[in-house]
Amino acid sequence: MELVYSEVPLALSTTFSLIGAGAIIVIALLANVSRLEQKHLKNIDALSVMPGLAVVLGLVAACFGFQDHTNAAVLLGGLGDAARFAVIGVSGLFAFSVVGYCLRVAFGGLAEGRRRLLLDIAGALGLLFVCIVGVAHMMVPDPAWNTLATPMQMLGFALLGGSALAAMMFEKADALGGSSQRKTLTIFAIFGIVLGVGGFVAQIAAISSMADASGAGSYLVHAASMHITVGLFCLVATFVFEMMAIRMKETGFHSVVAVACSFVGVFCARLVFYALHIS
Repeated sequence: MELVYSEVPLALSTTFSLIGAGAIIVIALLANVSRLEQKHLKNIDALSVMPGLAVVLGLVAACFGFQDHTNAAVLLGGLGDAARFAVIGVSGLFAFSVVGYCLRVAFGGLAEGRRRLLLDIAGALGLLFVCIVGVAHMMVPDPAWNTLATPMQMLGFALLGGSALAAMMFEKADALGGSSQRKTLTIFAIFGIVLGVGGFVAQIAAISSMADASGAGSYLVHAASMHITVGLFCLVATFVFEMMAIRMKETGFHSVVAVACSFVGVFCARLVFYALHIS
């Protein structure tokens, strides 16, 4: 149990940054596939501070996480200079683009073309950020992490949590009425739940069959069984409540519950990921 909780800063970092990045990616695509009224755009712009804040909080938590020198931080710190430079560079560019977009739209008066360009840049950098971070974790020379399930689940968490946050933003902005928005959000949610849960379960199954110097990998999985159960339950609940928010005509609490479940589910899954290493 202590091993699981020792990785809280890094788990918080990837939870906030992945969901924030996923929301930016989804919003950027929604802005290109749907036509929104000016009042809806203003409401969405005002709510864009939520994914922006999530990204910033995630990067701040990462700074604290690497200062703790936990086992996971040491493993990630052992990456080559090129990998570290790529992660730091892309993270900085992504954070700068998100903060710049949020500040620019907050003051208003931004032309639609420039607004869409800034959002497209932030969305593209968000996708690059998620991929780079996932690949960097996969490059760690640990058999529990060095698998395609690592970047796959991180991309899934970003899409699932990000689409839930975007759905809540569009619902609160009264802009979730179009079929294009609902279809796009549904596609992102489906890809998110398949990649996220599939990658997470694949990693757990692989670790269960591994052995290390201190005992079987199944012992590590058993020690984190509560977090695994809660994580999977909340991830599935995220998908269910997001579908309810998208499909039901009346607005309510479904999108809020979906976002809350996504943060809890991804956080538990990330705690398990960082705690379950064999090296």
